[in-house]
Amino acid sequence: MMPYLLFLALGLASLLQIALFPALRIGGVYPNLVLVMVVAWALLRGVRSALIWAVIAGAWLDLLSGGWFGVYTLGLMAVAALAGLGRRTVYRPTLLLAWAMLAIATTLQNGIQVALLWLNGASPLLNQAFLRLTPREILYNGLVMLLAYPVLTWIERKTGHERLPLE
Repeated sequence: MMPYLLFLALGLASLLQIALFPALRIGGVYPNLVLVMVVAWALLRGVRSALIWAVIAGAWLDLLSGGWFGVYTLGLMAVAALAGLGRRTVYRPTLLLAWAMLAIATTLQNGIQVALLWLNGASPLLNQAFLRLTPREILYNGLVMLLAYPVLTWIERKTGHERLPLE
């Protein structure tokens, strides 16, 4: 039952990310709920579980966004792998570690997306937008992490021994 609920939950988060969150735009950016969830889950459960989340959520985002397929998935997989290292280096993940990892992850995912768009012939002005908007997005994502991390910590405690088939 858990894999089906996970698939639907990540689909709902992706739908919110694509359909609702652009309306919450402040200063040219809106929160990246899926990125926040993948980073938090990587710190709570590790690389393997976070990679599963990244592939499922990335596929949802790629399907719903109408852009090039794989841009979200590739960025989220890189973020999951990096954030999972944070779990290995500390005894117990904290909200402070989650914020620090989120700042790095936001920069990484945005960088990957800009690079892929540039390789596909997008405007060279993307670099300027990246430098101008990424710090704002880090702050916005940090606020979302304040809400998401305790919820995901609770879910991890409740499902601590349940694993997905690929874990």
